[in-house]
Amino acid sequence: MAARRGPGTRAETIHCEYCGEDYAVTYRRCPFCDGRPPAEDGEAAGTGRRFGRRLAGDSGQEGNTRGGGYGGAPSPLRIIGTVLSLALIVAAVCIVISIIKPLIDKGSVSLPDNPDKTTATQPTPTPAPTPGADDPTAAPNPDAAATPMVPGASITLPPIPTPAPTPTPVPAGTAIGFSLNKTDFTINDNYPDPVTLRATFVPAGATGALAWSSSNTEVATVDANGKVTRGNKSGTATITATLEGVGSQTCTVRCTFGGSAPSSSGSSGSGSGSSSASLSLNHTDFTFSSMEDASVPMRVKGTSSTPTWSIGNSSVATISGDGVVRPAGKGTTTITCTVDGQTLECIVRCSW
Repeated sequence: MAARRGPGTRAETIHCEYCGEDYAVTYRRCPFCDGRPPAEDGEAAGTGRRFGRRLAGDSGQEGNTRGGGYGGAPSPLRIIGTVLSLALIVAAVCIVISIIKPLIDKGSVSLPDNPDKTTATQPTPTPAPTPGADDPTAAPNPDAAATPMVPGASITLPPIPTPAPTPTPVPAGTAIGFSLNKTDFTINDNYPDPVTLRATFVPAGATGALAWSSSNTEVATVDANGKVTRGNKSGTATITATLEGVGSQTCTVRCTFGGSAPSSSGSSGSGSGSSSASLSLNHTDFTFSSMEDASVPMRVKGTSSTPTWSIGNSSVATISGDGVVRPAGKGTTTITCTVDGQTLECIVRCSW
């Protein structure tokens, strides 16, 4: 039996009486010789008896070092546990990779240790149109699904429509337009009476204050009521009527003296409008402004003979045997008078 060392030894050890080795008291028997005496002469090999210190084991493997006795082959349970641990580690790695890989495919992932990498981006959903954004009077649709808000996503609001300017109301009875009863007429020494221009306002029944003016007061003048009077000089003047805030209308006035007619620019009549020194017409150029205008009597000055009257285009105006002219349709034509071997002409205009 191995003997314990007494106090004063460097540690609690036991000295083996068989092999002479010291081992810790925590061992039940000597780990070097297994607490067996050395084999005697003639004993069979493999009985486990050992000679000397730290000899090779019965299996041929190298013996344990000092303090050994626990260095055998791993057990089957330990092998199985190790294999299961490795399998669990591999499965956990596969799960982590299956989660992270889709995120990497969608976009770059910002890692804490690499701030240079961009953060994974997600497409910003287009917000649903707000009910009533384009039509302020439209009621919101309660069945419309609310668009989820994405943190950090910007939303573009639709432009606010600019309201149309409200038109200024026109007082009742105020004219918004007008026209004159004549646009072209002639005054001469045989027809000196003043001619009053009348305005027809739009809408019917409306009223308005007209401002009258003449482009040449030596030829013709006009008063505040639209009455046109010939001046002391032959020529052409333009009478202008202006309605404030609406616009203007014009009328051409032709004035002649001594049977001399002014040239009529833009007229399509074939006659020259001249007469002989002894004979003349009371009109050499006049205009009908509507079918309702009064008829115009034609007279010859300087003879007592009965003239013969004719007209170039009866679809524009007609003339009776005694020289009364009436409008018939829009256009321009020429009246011809034959008397005492002379021919006199007058231009007739129908403008409306």
